[in-house]
Amino acid sequence: MKKLYGVMVVVIFVAFATTVFAFGPKGSGFGYRGHTMAAGFGPGMYANLNLAQEQQDKMWQAKEKFRNETSATRYELFKKRAELRNLIADPNANEATILAKEKELNALRQTLHEKAVQYKLAQRKILTPEQIKKIGETGYGYKMGRGRGAGADCYGFGAGLGARPQVQ
Repeated sequence: MKKLYGVMVVVIFVAFATTVFAFGPKGSGFGYRGHTMAAGFGPGMYANLNLAQEQQDKMWQAKEKFRNETSATRYELFKKRAELRNLIADPNANEATILAKEKELNALRQTLHEKAVQYKLAQRKILTPEQIKKIGETGYGYKMGRGRGAGADCYGFGAGLGARPQVQ
């Protein structure tokens, strides 16, 4: 009976973890290493940019397309991170194997980063020149945000900590 409960707990945990990973952190991006890669304009941007309903719909469609296109890559990244953790914890694993796994992870991260840039460009096409200009004036832009996951540098459009200093 205890084995059955143990199996049920593991199945529920895996189902929950998969669901959480599939949806990613709150917001419009995906995250890793304690940060959110806000891969596009976040929900708070809509109010500040005064987006028309049609623009909001297009933004949502772009977000869904991005999430669907990156779903398999995010899942692979999830699996490779687990494999790397297991290799690091294995006293019999050699350095070459660990480094090879890290290279695989970096390739997946690069793929996600490229998709994120494509997503930002798609969203940018939806905006008017005035709205794009307002992004720089209001402090929205590349940022480091709090999130969850495990990875590398995390940049994306989103609400930063305040207005960025103007370069003179």
